[in-house]
Amino acid sequence: MSASRDAVHLDAAACVRCGACVEVCPTGMLGSAGVGALPAAVGSRCIQCGHCMAVCAPQAIRIDGIDPTALSLKTLDVPDAWVPYGRGDAAALFGLMRSRRSCRRYTTDPVARSVLEDLVRMGTTAPSGTNSQVWCFTVLPTRAAVVGLATGILDYFKRLNRLAANPLARGLTRLVGRSDLSAYYANHYRAVEAGIQAWEQHSVDRLFHGATAVILVSARPGGSTPGEDALLATQNILLAAHAMGLGSCLIGFAVAALRRDRQIQTRIGIPAEAVVHAAIALGHPKQVFVRAAGRKPLTLRWSE
Repeated sequence: MSASRDAVHLDAAACVRCGACVEVCPTGMLGSAGVGALPAAVGSRCIQCGHCMAVCAPQAIRIDGIDPTALSLKTLDVPDAWVPYGRGDAAALFGLMRSRRSCRRYTTDPVARSVLEDLVRMGTTAPSGTNSQVWCFTVLPTRAAVVGLATGILDYFKRLNRLAANPLARGLTRLVGRSDLSAYYANHYRAVEAGIQAWEQHSVDRLFHGATAVILVSARPGGSTPGEDALLATQNILLAAHAMGLGSCLIGFAVAALRRDRQIQTRIGIPAEAVVHAAIALGHPKQVFVRAAGRKPLTLRWSE
């Protein structure tokens, strides 16, 4: 998203005319007549990235649409200072990254709403294409809300399984060049059917695994890379959740159902034009690991 030059406000009395804001502006929105001159909004497009605000020591610049308190947290006291390049603890960060695992066993303890809100705020520190920030977050903060969503998703898969179990339906879709239904039947039908039976007959939750909260990450139209932006924010949330003592798991079946049956997302208040890119199950984990597992062999290509 972008703003006009009227959105850029400069405090001439506070400005020291160092020119740093002009140098850092990625769109040429800010300019000056030369060394020692007062900067001014000369371009036509401000992407509201905040680079000029972040580089200005005397805080002489304000941009409409940027809320300085948007990254303040309720549950953690975070210094306002910028962490300089090379000053973060890279080893600790990597330790966190490799320790986070998909959690499929949760306690019944609820996740505090303040924690869920802080997780979303941490998610919004992710980069986005042209700083569009078209992501949106829908929080289901209780087990009852999660069960309500799960019920709608399982209803969708019951309909899909009935269709996939019909050989005529699979044959007809192949005739029109669509093998999706046959591929679903071969790869997912039996596991989904077992999950439906476990839910209906034994109240076993194989979809959200008993999670007591869910965060759905979607994107509105208008961004240059909305899917990538939403998933970058999702990764931030996953790592932050682990650091805050929570287990998390991405639920791909939920995303598939929400995309194909828009009535499900409408019922939980997600606008019809938004596309869901991630469903994050959250809760207090029952399981404890003792070490970081490995990964498949790395494929690394160098091109010079």
